[in-house]
Amino acid sequence: MNLENAYMGRILVVDLNEGTCEEEELTEEIVNEHIGGAAINLALYRQHVDRDPIIFGTGLLTGTFTPSSCAGVMSGKSPVTGRVCHVPLSWQTAVELKYSGYDFVLVLGESEKPVRLWLHDELAELADAEEVWGQDVWQTTDKLRYEHGDDYVQLIGIGPAGEKGCRMAQISEGPWGSRDVFGMGLALGARKLKAIAMRGLGSLEVADGFFDECLEVQRELRKGAIFEKQGLVALLEALGLDAADLEPMNQKVHRHSAAFNCAYAANTYLMIDEPPSLLKESKKNEPGLLLTDPAGVISLLFLKEGLPVVLREINRLGLDPVACGALLKKEEVTGADEAVKRVKALAGEAVDLEGAGVENVYGIAPWPLSEALEARLIQAVSVFSHAVPLGPLGGGWADVSVGKDPVERAQWWLDRMAVSSILGICPIAALLSPEFTLEKMAELGATAVGWAGLTEEALLNQARKLVAETHALGEAVGTVPSSWASADLDGALEKLRQGWEG
Repeated sequence: MNLENAYMGRILVVDLNEGTCEEEELTEEIVNEHIGGAAINLALYRQHVDRDPIIFGTGLLTGTFTPSSCAGVMSGKSPVTGRVCHVPLSWQTAVELKYSGYDFVLVLGESEKPVRLWLHDELAELADAEEVWGQDVWQTTDKLRYEHGDDYVQLIGIGPAGEKGCRMAQISEGPWGSRDVFGMGLALGARKLKAIAMRGLGSLEVADGFFDECLEVQRELRKGAIFEKQGLVALLEALGLDAADLEPMNQKVHRHSAAFNCAYAANTYLMIDEPPSLLKESKKNEPGLLLTDPAGVISLLFLKEGLPVVLREINRLGLDPVACGALLKKEEVTGADEAVKRVKALAGEAVDLEGAGVENVYGIAPWPLSEALEARLIQAVSVFSHAVPLGPLGGGWADVSVGKDPVERAQWWLDRMAVSSILGICPIAALLSPEFTLEKMAELGATAVGWAGLTEEALLNQARKLVAETHALGEAVGTVPSSWASADLDGALEKLRQGWEG
């Protein structure tokens, strides 16, 4: 095994109580036992469970030539569910973490004052964050990029919602939101960790034959049904949403973009305050609003033309759009001005959404668009923040050799999410593209580091071990809204547990 083809070989341990940063070696033994990503995150969590750690990790293939190798993962205990959970990191964030010189960042303790972490070229600095504490996500991103003199600095941070203890606070990636539906923005706020800024010029070795194998996979992906769906709006339509509901966003589309090395331009910039016809050629990360989270957009569709303005405010404050959408709908808030006003208030409130009668929140994202048994199963047991819905595009379940059994379909979803979180492959590719098989993902990982033992069976075993061990650490496993209670759900849940524990 040649770890230099996949990892930098460093684990950073940040002790906020002491204000220190220390390095540990990422050894071949650790990788051989856990592979990477969420699995190593969980191993580090178990080692330091008494200190309620938060871990940011990269996958075995993160930042390599592998198609859609943009993903990383944040792991820790959700402050609102009691579950240990795994939140995907996308865009350029996880790649920049690895290139900065660190494969994993383990955060322990709590700071007495606001702090921020700066990672660059194998150096780590913990600094005062008073100048950005209280500022929104966009202001913080601009400030730190200006300070470091580089517009390509990537950030994981929080907005005022996380600082003020809001239960709907989510982490942000740069100026945009994330797919955090577990309230992990509140977890960072409680530790007074405002942001992690990352930039590096690190590089990885290339194994013989790996580049050609990646190109072949890329060619196969480009033949798939999902590749033709440019942008988030088109993807939502392909997933079953009414085109009429999406038209207000279509009218504001500026351009589409892809995360690092992704085959699909799954993200969409909207022009809000200017005509969308302007600056089509612009390469700026702004203007307007970047749509990255399908579930968040769906939760706010009832706002119609007001959706972009409200979602922009949600992003700037560091709130979870899924939770905000559920609460706004419950409160029958429909106008954009009224919604923005309510969202600003929410950033400073410790709202108990379950007490407010809102069911689909905190790890129970609105996927898929039905109350099918397999959907309820996933919503009941998932320890992964829901990035994309259940099921592949194109020919559907037949393309991945999964039948009609709800338990089998739910297990397929869990397997795919776990594998993508271990290897560092974007969940959109891992779940929606039939061409990206588990066998192919295992082959890419094996070729990258020269690891004959990384077979499809070994990868699947590690994925199911990850799910089982994560559940074992949770305090609220299997909790579902009372309205979902049924004999068929109880029986299916038990069968599903036997699958990942067996």
